[in-house]
Amino acid sequence: MSLNTEITAAANDDAPKLNKRQLAKAATREKLLHTARVLWAPAGSYAPVTIRDIAAAAGMSTGSIFANWSGKEALWRDAMGYEPPVDCEAVRAALKAQAAQARWAA
Repeated sequence: MSLNTEITAAANDDAPKLNKRQLAKAATREKLLHTARVLWAPAGSYAPVTIRDIAAAAGMSTGSIFANWSGKEALWRDAMGYEPPVDCEAVRAALKAQAAQARWAA
């Protein structure tokens, strides 16, 4: 749900009212999503942009990101609307482990 939708819902007499804390949390979440999209779009890839980069560009701490998402992949899914590309850290780590195992077996 976007911040505008939540604010509109809060203004509607039939909808439950959002308190200041809920509005602030929604605004923080929207700012982080926007910042992530801005940083990921020109980079053209998931890997070069870190959680720290996103938090710093938004003027927030990494804790703000982890208060809303479980990690970088979850933030990517919400910001971009699809799964992270294959160059994600977990895939690279698995490929490194596989290569190391192949060297030991040889």
